[in-house]
Amino acid sequence: MANDDYPPGTPQREITIRRRVHRIAEFYRHLMAYVIIIGLLWILNAATINDGMMPVRWYSWWAIWPTLGWGIGLLTHGITALPVWGFFSEEWEDRKVKELMERDGR
Repeated sequence: MANDDYPPGTPQREITIRRRVHRIAEFYRHLMAYVIIIGLLWILNAATINDGMMPVRWYSWWAIWPTLGWGIGLLTHGITALPVWGFFSEEWEDRKVKELMERDGR
């Protein structure tokens, strides 16, 4: 979202907070899609391997791979979007900018 998306005269603090809320909302949409799609994959996986004729082996559970792969992506998205963890938060970015500006200013 650019500053042009907001009415003229909108305070910078409000723009910053709205962007943060937007990032958090994106994470929750991502989480909802993960839960629904991964749930469907596990149901499909269970329905296709349980025919009762052969023993089920660990490698029959193929849904583990998308669960783990997408789960890692979701975890990284959460770390960067949620204010619970301070990694790469807006405050961290502000501190880093100030630090680099001071270092270059010497």
